[in-house]
Amino acid sequence: MEEVSSFWNDKLSWQIFFCCMISVFTSSLFNSAFKGFDFTGSFGLFKSTQFILFKVYQGFDFHIAVFVPTILIGVLGGALGGVFTIINLKIARARKRILSSIASSQLQRLCRVLEPLIILILYISISVFLPAAFPCTPFQCMVKSNQTTGEQLWCEKQSAGRSLSWLANISDTQFYNCPPGVVLNSTDQTAVFTNKTYNQVSTLLMTNGERAIKRLFSRETHAEFEFFPLLAVFLVYFLCACWSAGTAISSGLVVPMLLIGAIYGRMIGIAMVKMFGVFIGNTLWAWIDPGAMALIGAASFFGGVTRLTMSLTVIMMELTNDIQFLLPIMVAIMVAKWVGDFFTHPMYHALLELKCIPFLASEPIVYNSRKRRLNLELYTAGNVMSSNVVTFDDRENVKNIAEVLLNTTHSGFPVLGKSNKGHQVFVGTITRLELTVLLRHQASFIQPNKPVTCDVTAVEYEQLTIDKLDDPAATEQSLLDYANLPQYTFTKIYLRPYINQSAMTVRSNFSLHRTYIIFRTLGLRHLTVLNPGGEVVGMITRRDLMGFNLEERLDKVQQNIGKFTAVARTFGRLAKRRAGGTSPATSPQGSPLAARSSPAACSYQDGITSDAVVIETPESD
Repeated sequence: MEEVSSFWNDKLSWQIFFCCMISVFTSSLFNSAFKGFDFTGSFGLFKSTQFILFKVYQGFDFHIAVFVPTILIGVLGGALGGVFTIINLKIARARKRILSSIASSQLQRLCRVLEPLIILILYISISVFLPAAFPCTPFQCMVKSNQTTGEQLWCEKQSAGRSLSWLANISDTQFYNCPPGVVLNSTDQTAVFTNKTYNQVSTLLMTNGERAIKRLFSRETHAEFEFFPLLAVFLVYFLCACWSAGTAISSGLVVPMLLIGAIYGRMIGIAMVKMFGVFIGNTLWAWIDPGAMALIGAASFFGGVTRLTMSLTVIMMELTNDIQFLLPIMVAIMVAKWVGDFFTHPMYHALLELKCIPFLASEPIVYNSRKRRLNLELYTAGNVMSSNVVTFDDRENVKNIAEVLLNTTHSGFPVLGKSNKGHQVFVGTITRLELTVLLRHQASFIQPNKPVTCDVTAVEYEQLTIDKLDDPAATEQSLLDYANLPQYTFTKIYLRPYINQSAMTVRSNFSLHRTYIIFRTLGLRHLTVLNPGGEVVGMITRRDLMGFNLEERLDKVQQNIGKFTAVARTFGRLAKRRAGGTSPATSPQGSPLAARSSPAACSYQDGITSDAVVIETPESD
């Protein structure tokens, strides 16, 4: 919600809070009694461990030097997050283009179903065959008997005849087709010694994402995974996640983003261990741990894709309960956001634009063709408004209303009325749905020249303010009848009692930046633009204020400014020659300064003051 909401109110916050409360209670109630599909017999017992998915059980202090790899991981997370978004958008556009080229709707639905199946088969095939390309890793495990918990402890990886680290969890380790090793019982039958081998790639691929993330977050397991097996898993997960996000079947991105970030974070941790060594038990340098770097990497990639800040920090704390690493996580998220913003929009923002959903960011950021940011205070609402607005009189023909509703897709219309001087001026707006409701109630129809009053309405307010039509087919047939039957040619509707007389309006020379802020802050759908005489000259909708539309229209304005500047300079040089060498800055007549303030110059300003047009281009460094 932090990223994709352009309008927010307290009522919506309470609705979301209530829904979250109910969903957490329901899921916790079932999780208290079931583990998978097995009934545990503890129905209603909310356990303290079930709410923390990736709990970090072993914490340690960190040195200020931890911010050096943290910043590096943040930069990598922002860059990879931008690449992830770009690839996902290219796949989404290709999917949309392919589906639109298929004429049959049934074949389109079949393709939507087949795509996730293809991804599933491809991922399973890679998970089965890719581990064979990597050797098996030997380890020695001493399993101590424990009558209470039955836990398996002290599993160490062997390298060059010495123990390097413990395995996170021997029960989740995937042995693949590696040699089984031998198992020997101790003389007192209290421990079991085994010498087995495991496959690092299959340990991450042949399990669910939650277990894989727990292994990557595990502390003091410095040599459980090596660099190249992690790189292979990273490439597979990265590409499959890019492809699967956006398919017809809902596939979440939270676990894949955490897993991808944890992989490259652990790779950086392994590189640090190679350079500086293992510091188990050393309070000063114990933070040089691949598991700790994996946690920072997961936060950085999540932030690089979504550009969330405060909410993501809270999410990472809730997922891991590792409050000690709060500050490094915050730094990694902020750096990832800054770097990612250089590449592209956040992923969900970009998908909104791809689906043509009019989303407005908190601040308008617009660049011209020379990649320089524009100062929107130097532009006006008239530069971006849509002209040729469809309007209605306050006494409008039924036939005309029906034809407009059938032939346009506009959702709102300005309504005009006559002023005391006889001019057509703006009196309010009315929505498409409200007009449709009025046409369905013939009691609102009046005959020409019949006196009407605003005190009595044929349609009550509750009937007019509905969310949707109950019978769209019958409504469309009614509109066709009103548009084609001759008896409705002179029948009218008096719209004044039903219009929104509090509709916001701006002048055509009103600041574009302030127009944007007003539109977004108030959550408007339409904004009527008036000239100084109160006449409707344009309409602004959310689509008009979207980034790509602003860039396109303001770029045309700048081109007009450039043409006018060139013309003004030409006239200035001619005036200088005629004046016999008089300085352009001091020449009272015929100079560029005079051209700027002349009526001819002002008529070409296209909504921007002539001084601003000639003296400077509306840009800001």
